[in-house]
Amino acid sequence: MDKWIVWDKKFEVGYKRIDDQHRELINIINDLHAASELGDLYNSEARDKFKIVLKRTVDYATYHFATEEKIMKTVHYKYFKEHISKHREFSSKVLENVIKYTNGENVDMDDFIVYLRDWLFSHIIGEDKNFVDELKNTLEKMKEEDEKLK
Repeated sequence: MDKWIVWDKKFEVGYKRIDDQHRELINIINDLHAASELGDLYNSEARDKFKIVLKRTVDYATYHFATEEKIMKTVHYKYFKEHISKHREFSSKVLENVIKYTNGENVDMDDFIVYLRDWLFSHIIGEDKNFVDELKNTLEKMKEEDEKLK
């Protein structure tokens, strides 16, 4: 089966741990998209499979955001508050849709999955690239300072 989203080098931020996690998020969104095409997501076995992948999406996004935020805090990233605000807005929207779906309310899952994809792309190319660029600059400055002490 063809993947709905294919990883592209333009999504690389240049920090392996974060790039690997972004790849995994894309894999999970691909799985979510595939699960959404199994049948009626409100009245069938497809619902159970979809709910499993949906939970995986939420859990992994939470794990990924915690990873980024820990790194940001460690290096005193100057846009830390703004960046985590973006994470919280995303998480809130996702949780709102998951709760509605779990409660049997009608949620347009096609639109929701497109939202996940578009938000992730925009966030990687924007906020995450900026964060990693600053992280690299900070690490380089620390290395230079360390060299001066030798």
